[in-house]
Amino acid sequence: MKKLLTLVFCFSFFMSNAQLLDLIKDKAKDKALNLGGDKAAKLLTKQAITTSFKDCDVKNTKPETFGNDKKYKELCKETFTAEGFLLKPGFYSFKAKSFCLKAGTHGPSKGDGYLYAPVKGPKEEIVIAIIKNWKENPKIEQTKVQCLLWAIIAHTKFKNLPTELQETAIKLLSKEQILDLTNKGLDFVPQNVMDNATAELPKPVRLVMEAENKIREFFNSSSSYNYQEIEKLAMLAGMNTETSEIQRGTWGLHPKGYYIAYLPNGYSSVEVHIYVPDTVKEVHYLPSDDVAVPASTGSQRLAISDMTYCNAK
Repeated sequence: MKKLLTLVFCFSFFMSNAQLLDLIKDKAKDKALNLGGDKAAKLLTKQAITTSFKDCDVKNTKPETFGNDKKYKELCKETFTAEGFLLKPGFYSFKAKSFCLKAGTHGPSKGDGYLYAPVKGPKEEIVIAIIKNWKENPKIEQTKVQCLLWAIIAHTKFKNLPTELQETAIKLLSKEQILDLTNKGLDFVPQNVMDNATAELPKPVRLVMEAENKIREFFNSSSSYNYQEIEKLAMLAGMNTETSEIQRGTWGLHPKGYYIAYLPNGYSSVEVHIYVPDTVKEVHYLPSDDVAVPASTGSQRLAISDMTYCNAK
């Protein structure tokens, strides 16, 4: 029944493009992928988003106490365009709704230090499009967008998504991007195959692979959308005990010349501070271009959205 609803829904959306529809139908009829040998290991360990702390600039930073005596402008009251916010020298503060981009990790803790990094990886275009286009579709619940992102990061096949998440994807992505999700993906992988494919990997990497596989299993076996259940699969219970290399609130230098600091409140909201030096005449800041990356490998990297609200210091 679930596959039938998927095909009917795709037909209503893609009826103007017969070739695209045929490809989706063919994929829906594909047999399960034979996940044996080296091919399985490569597919399972290939990350959809590869951004890591290695992509952060750890040399050009300012301590978390920097700017404590300064007056902050409320960035969310500034004009927002397709290029983002136009910033002039000074200090800015706001809160942004954010998303977890790494399953199998702990939620941000008060001790986690985060720095800026760009979105990178095979699915960067799709992930960025979802986050950017959400601002134009604010009626879509944040939890629904988060579940869609977890599904994509876990390499879930489009045909295995419940209709509600397929509808969300179609609202936020282009036909070509939907086709990309349709053409690629994995089914649930038996535990013995997972064990063989990840045996030599470090524990943090294995935890990510296992969480992604559990997410695929959920979507493979369920026709409904349940945020709480998916969240439990995506997040590790308890607090991360790994010591962070940097302090919470540390300022990092952005390639555009300003400094930025992240103070996450869980994974769904991040307080952001920005300092534009006098040496920078003006610069555009687009939140959705950035990822807040933890120094701790056991914590979640966070995609920043353009859905902002005021929290001036």
